[in-house]
Amino acid sequence: MASASATLKQKLYRGFKEYMVITLYLWVIFVLFDVYRSVLVAQYHISLAAKGFAVINAMALAKIALIAREFKLDERLRPKGRPLIYPTLLNAAAFAGLMALFKLVEEVGVGMYHHDTVAQSVAKIGGSWKGLLCLAVIFFVMLIPFCAFAELGLALGEGKLARIFLYEHRVRE
Repeated sequence: MASASATLKQKLYRGFKEYMVITLYLWVIFVLFDVYRSVLVAQYHISLAAKGFAVINAMALAKIALIAREFKLDERLRPKGRPLIYPTLLNAAAFAGLMALFKLVEEVGVGMYHHDTVAQSVAKIGGSWKGLLCLAVIFFVMLIPFCAFAELGLALGEGKLARIFLYEHRVRE
């Protein structure tokens, strides 16, 4: 993640920036799902609680992603000598599964708070394993660009992707 010569303050700053980018990306995804769901069921507003869950989910998943990266758990999803599409798709799939699991836990938790059964809670995300699988596939497709940028950034080296993407039009050695 960071070079050995980086100070603790630099590592913390880079980690915080990375955490905020992941959180923002995931928060947008979760809010868009809440908006989409509200349109589908003809609700014309999103409750403050739904927005709160979106940001809580985003923050929790961003932290889990950073912890996994810090402990190098994602290296297992990065086959040596293979094109970047492999780790991109493997990381997107793993993270999508994790997001679907968090969504299931969230819905069951909210359902329990409202004295609903697990079946009633699961009905809110599609009613069966098919609904949860559909949600996971949607998460997977939405995470591919995010994971592709992350993998490309790792392949290019620290800071190069941001420089190329935001400041320069070509790669400099």
